[in-house]
Amino acid sequence: MKVLRRVSQVFASPYTFGAACWWYLLGKRVRAQNRFRAVFSSNIVQAYNDRIANAVCEAQAKLTDEEIAGFRKEIEGWGDKPLISIVMPVYNTDGEQLGAAIESVRHQIYQDWELCIADDCSTVPHVRAILEALAADDKRIKLVFRNQNGHICAASNSALELATGSFVAFMDHDDVLPIHALFHIAKEIVQHPDVDLIYTDEDKIREDGRLDGPHFKPDWNEELFLAQNYLNHLSVYRTSLLRQVGGLREGFEGSQDHDLALRIVAKTSVDRIRHIPRLLYHWRAFRGSGTFSDRALAQAIDARQRAVRDYLATNYPEDRVSIVEGPYGCNRLHRELPDPAPHVTLIIPTRDQHSYLKRCLETIFGKTAYPSFDVLIVDNESAEKETLAFFDDISERHPVSVISVPGEFNYSALNNIAVAQAQGDIVALLNNDVEVISSEWLREMVCYAVLPRIGAVGARLLYANGLVQHAGVILGAGGIANHAFHGYHVTDSGYQARLQLPQYVSAVTGACLVVAKKKYLAVGGLDEQDLKVAYNDVDFCLKLSASGLHNVYTPYATLIHHESISRGKDTSVEKAARLEREGKVMQERWGDEILFDKYYSVNFSNENGCFRFKII
Repeated sequence: MKVLRRVSQVFASPYTFGAACWWYLLGKRVRAQNRFRAVFSSNIVQAYNDRIANAVCEAQAKLTDEEIAGFRKEIEGWGDKPLISIVMPVYNTDGEQLGAAIESVRHQIYQDWELCIADDCSTVPHVRAILEALAADDKRIKLVFRNQNGHICAASNSALELATGSFVAFMDHDDVLPIHALFHIAKEIVQHPDVDLIYTDEDKIREDGRLDGPHFKPDWNEELFLAQNYLNHLSVYRTSLLRQVGGLREGFEGSQDHDLALRIVAKTSVDRIRHIPRLLYHWRAFRGSGTFSDRALAQAIDARQRAVRDYLATNYPEDRVSIVEGPYGCNRLHRELPDPAPHVTLIIPTRDQHSYLKRCLETIFGKTAYPSFDVLIVDNESAEKETLAFFDDISERHPVSVISVPGEFNYSALNNIAVAQAQGDIVALLNNDVEVISSEWLREMVCYAVLPRIGAVGARLLYANGLVQHAGVILGAGGIANHAFHGYHVTDSGYQARLQLPQYVSAVTGACLVVAKKKYLAVGGLDEQDLKVAYNDVDFCLKLSASGLHNVYTPYATLIHHESISRGKDTSVEKAARLEREGKVMQERWGDEILFDKYYSVNFSNENGCFRFKII
């Protein structure tokens, strides 16, 4: 991980005082100018990732002799070496692929394993011959031959009955493990003996043997996992928990891994779930290596939705939610508002710029389908006649109040004053240059904000040209923090469909932030002493996280953000110095926590938040 060297490509609060210009003045390499054009477009990032994907995968797959020797020496120093049982269901597997899968286990640097194979009544004779020959040569290979075909869940459970290890890894019958896969799994167990679930990153192996398609995963992210099974391979479970939940559930074929992980997660705690950010599993992805999901997609989708319904019913019985098919075959969770819906106060700091404020408010009242809300305008010394007349006009036509807060611009103080006076149990911080384009944005955000486990809720914000301005905030990217997927087109999937899926994030922008008033007040609101302009929203979200809450991004609330129109481009050296000073406050306050984002990956470049691969 690179050490933070500068505060570049500023992520500030909604009013940034022209961050791009500040960086010119500071003599820094100017990245902030890219806030106003899509340099890191999705096409550019995707083309770059495609170009280096094989190199990225090969760099992690190939070890030097010195590295291998070092791993073996490290193993010798472990007093208690965990036995890892590898469960492998087999059915009519290509002989060459089956042999490669088993040999990849036998060639592991870490040798304290057993391979538990259940043949699901294969009809081709070579499968049994290969299995018996390899088992005769290695007593760690255990076999069971089923008398009838029961599909993947039944076969996996038959193999699980053979397991005697304290941990179980699941492996498909035609995939391959790199030689250091079990070493890293065992090391994680040794270092974290209370762990219940371990998962790793994975890539794909093509028909010609080439590695590509790396899937770099976030640390445990419950909201994202409800939408998609991003754990997949390699997943390793504590054996006692596997037996406690009854192994794999028949009837969930096609999404059996998702269902199993959800039921295990329900029995453990977040601190006992570990992610190893290394490519430790090669998944075959070509014709002839099809899974149940390939052959029966509709069944797999139905099974996944049932698995998530069961999980929510068990863990969050108070949640009112329905599940349908969402983008890219993932789940779409429709959460319901409480009855009655909580009242929301929309808080909008402003100074003049009548035309932008008018568009903001007219679209709020003209397009928002929410039963109970009011608007509280925080006027910071507006002087234009048009603006002052508009205050009177809009207050007569809609539930709008205006409070005057004179003095220097202090974004944190303006919002804190307004929240204290807000009528609503829910408050929404909005920039005055936000434009509503869909009716359900507020309902979607409030449905999250009312959940006891949720802190701040952020929306997907777009530039007027349809490119993404904000899709959550990534810590340590481009400096203190940066926006995820900045410059991507709104219709792009984003990396692993993450632009289009709700998920936990470390922070969201204050340009459109919804939170329960009591949660806002409980953490002291925005820091109006040391973070008057920049980073106060990031700091606020980190305080919510520190209190045990999760911040969430939802793409189902989409608005346009014209970005910091009111304050313009303030180019004074004084303001530049304040930005530098507030950046140092964040570094001193949060230290290593803002160097790396657990919902991102060390395998992505930290130059920006665009999910661009780097070779480690």
